[in-house]
Amino acid sequence: MSSISTVSDEGFEQYQRQGYVVLEDALSADVVERVRSRLREYTHGDREREGFTSQLEPAIERGERDVEERGDAVRKFEGLGMVESDDVFREVAENESIVSAAQDLLGPDLKLLRSAAMFKPPRVGSEKGFHQDAAYYPIQPMDHVTVWIALDEATPENGCMTVVPGAHKDGLLEHEAVEYDTDIVIDDSAYGEEDLVPVPMEAGDALFSHCLLPHYTAPNETDRWRRALIMAYMDSRSRFTQDDEQRPPWVDSVQITGEEFPGCV
Repeated sequence: MSSISTVSDEGFEQYQRQGYVVLEDALSADVVERVRSRLREYTHGDREREGFTSQLEPAIERGERDVEERGDAVRKFEGLGMVESDDVFREVAENESIVSAAQDLLGPDLKLLRSAAMFKPPRVGSEKGFHQDAAYYPIQPMDHVTVWIALDEATPENGCMTVVPGAHKDGLLEHEAVEYDTDIVIDDSAYGEEDLVPVPMEAGDALFSHCLLPHYTAPNETDRWRRALIMAYMDSRSRFTQDDEQRPPWVDSVQITGEEFPGCV
């Protein structure tokens, strides 16, 4: 896979200082539409999932809210099987602009750590509290990059990403479970409104964030979808800090580009 420089010098400096940078138009409109259509085939059609899980909005599962179609209640898809079993998602994971930007931030040798889809259905999509992605993954060093790709216009009203610039330098913070075991959050009382920066994006834009950057998304209070695709990349020299039996089931890797190294992920 060829490497082109995608992140500008100013963007690289921002990523190091603030923990995030946005790459506009990372995906073309055609690719965005293919991804949206494929996601709908899984949520509203008859395409069977293979190698990844689906989760409904908690309020729907508890019977506190109703939707006309079950597909309108899907909260997320999660699992590397998305890119291992589906060519549409694989195309995004190997997208030249996205991979090149990840190489600019991490180096030439990359593996995919995570693939996911976040849906936030109209009027139903709930918030995701403050957290750091590194808390989910027993990996050293803690420097993997989460790429959050907007599939619709993302605004403060429908749940765009909100970050705490520079807080990735504070290290890994304590998290606790809220709704379920993997819904872990940090105490947000240390952050005031002046610390928070919403990151509105257009469909096709990609937010590259350091795995230690605290962030959250608000509920979707609009009549518009706010869908996003997530691809997380790590240096192929990274190491899992737990053996196969101890690691959570979602912790694995897929080769993307460059070399692989014995004893590493």
